[in-house]
Amino acid sequence: MSGSKNIDLVFLQSMIDKTEPGVKINSYEIALGSKRGDNYTSMLYRIQLYGDNGWSKSLIYKCLPDNRQARNTYKSEILFNNEVTFYTKSFTALMKYQELKKLVENFNSVPKCYLAQSDIVILEDMRCKGFTMLDRMKGLDFNHCRAILRVLGKFHGLSLSMKVDEPEKFKECISDAINEVYYKSENELWYKGYYRRAAENAEKMLEAELTEDEKPKYLDKFRKFVNHESFFGYMVGLVSPKESLAVLCHGDCWTNNFLFQYAQDGSISEVSIVDFQLARYGSPALDLVSLLYCCTSVELRKQYLPELLEEYYDSIVSVLTQTDCLNHYPDIRQKLYEEVREYTVFGLGVALDMIPIITCDSELAPDMYTEDTINMDDEPSKEPYPVMTTSNLLCRQMIADLVKELVDNGCLT
Repeated sequence: MSGSKNIDLVFLQSMIDKTEPGVKINSYEIALGSKRGDNYTSMLYRIQLYGDNGWSKSLIYKCLPDNRQARNTYKSEILFNNEVTFYTKSFTALMKYQELKKLVENFNSVPKCYLAQSDIVILEDMRCKGFTMLDRMKGLDFNHCRAILRVLGKFHGLSLSMKVDEPEKFKECISDAINEVYYKSENELWYKGYYRRAAENAEKMLEAELTEDEKPKYLDKFRKFVNHESFFGYMVGLVSPKESLAVLCHGDCWTNNFLFQYAQDGSISEVSIVDFQLARYGSPALDLVSLLYCCTSVELRKQYLPELLEEYYDSIVSVLTQTDCLNHYPDIRQKLYEEVREYTVFGLGVALDMIPIITCDSELAPDMYTEDTINMDDEPSKEPYPVMTTSNLLCRQMIADLVKELVDNGCLT
């Protein structure tokens, strides 16, 4: 486990001393913290600490991938820096604001962070509290999607409130501190070919799934969407912050980044949000459309989309009411719905990359734990990691269903 080479008793003891002084760590065990296909931008290890008098604690140790090509493709160093900023600056400021407001219902859905620095993030192991991860290939049902949207509403609502009450602090710690790390113009040359191949893969799936009668209606509009002079540049424009509803977004809302705890009757009692490497300052709709169009079925959206959006809206309004900031957003419902519709095509753009990743078999996914086979003296690759070209039945159906839905709804013209 070369990624864990920096872990030793001295390091672990110094970290625990900051939060639990007096605890002496005697030993520790390390195991892999994720399966192949469940994580794409970093390596995760589970560290079990043992101390005096039966004391023990389990932590999640997150570090850069050993595989240099994977690090280059996913810009892992930049992503790590962004997540460090999130934990040490942005989220800390947001929680201090929440503490001052003394809310009736606090947002407490992010694991405790023990350490965040340039190449390491160490977090509370939520598995010890009974949290589990869903099967990414099964997607989200109504209850799980509703639970996530309620939590996102609280998270986004705190941003909107802090922006009103502490505008300078908000600017310093959030809007000026968190940077777009993926969809930015500097990455266009690097990802241009990657997204062209992702679009070509999706086009092949559409050709296979659509009937000859359907192709003029749906395939032509899809081709128009991906054949922008620069499709990646088009996505860059979509993520630009749009006031007044711009918030601190999670940035990577898909099934594996939400953990669930259940009550004895099987109902969802809590949701925990993980992995803030792609955190951005932008429209809350960016988080919503990524989740809804990559992780739910077309049947669920047709039946429940209005109800799910209302759950999210109610959650935001609840926070704004508790912080006495609702009057600063008199037309928030209308604006939210407008932005969700406007950014729907962003959800499709993300889906071209994410749906093949979500639906691929684990053995076909990039292995973040494979040690580097590249000689360090070699020139870095000029190309990203190969596009995930999954084309199984589930992937084809999800892509085709999404394109047909967006065309039929007038969002893809």
